[in-house]
Amino acid sequence: MESWKQSFWIAIFEWKHSPKSFLYLLGILIVSLLFIRSLIPTYLEEASMGLDFYFLAFIFSGLLSQYVRPKDFQLQKITGLFYASPFLIALNQLAVEKEVIVTYKFLSYLFYYTLYSGMLLIVLYPSFQQVMTLGSYVAFSIIWFCFGIYIGCVNPTFEAHSNLGWNILYGTIFGSMIFIAYLFIFYKWYDAGLVSWTIYLATEKPLLASIISIVLAIIGWNFWKKIMLRKLMKTDYL
Repeated sequence: MESWKQSFWIAIFEWKHSPKSFLYLLGILIVSLLFIRSLIPTYLEEASMGLDFYFLAFIFSGLLSQYVRPKDFQLQKITGLFYASPFLIALNQLAVEKEVIVTYKFLSYLFYYTLYSGMLLIVLYPSFQQVMTLGSYVAFSIIWFCFGIYIGCVNPTFEAHSNLGWNILYGTIFGSMIFIAYLFIFYKWYDAGLVSWTIYLATEKPLLASIISIVLAIIGWNFWKKIMLRKLMKTDYL
């Protein structure tokens, strides 16, 4: 419990030093809302990759919500191909336990992610009312929000230590494989798009889909925390 208190205190320190971030987040939220609302009517008639891509690559990957944070708290080039968060490096020079640093990073990620994606999901409900009841939409929201936990929590791990060269290589290889699999599954086999598939799950199997999503979120949260802790233990920040 004491370590969580320390992590929370560090997270509050970051939030106090980033008042402009919340204004930026509000601006991105408004732009995202207008953009998504323009895509939904045509998507519900005939699925296309536009809405799927925006959901995956920008909103529930956690990228947009983390982009608004001050530079010193974000991933930056340190030297050569070595990237990390300057604030995280500073914390490692102090008498702060590694577990506390990891928990702080994940609390910070969750805070910004929840503010952005949580609010977006709330205000988007009217746009989906024609195809989902309130109960179904709650399940739909849980599915997508949890996605940003078990997948999106990879974001904090990069801030511990990232090699740009390896990131580009892995991104090219695995990104291509995932994109091909996505096209086959959701535009060849299911043939209706990823967002449409989650609408189907939320409508037909809301309880099961919600439980599985929450379990995956818990597993993902702990898995990525262990990965980040391992990076902190192995990286020499001196």
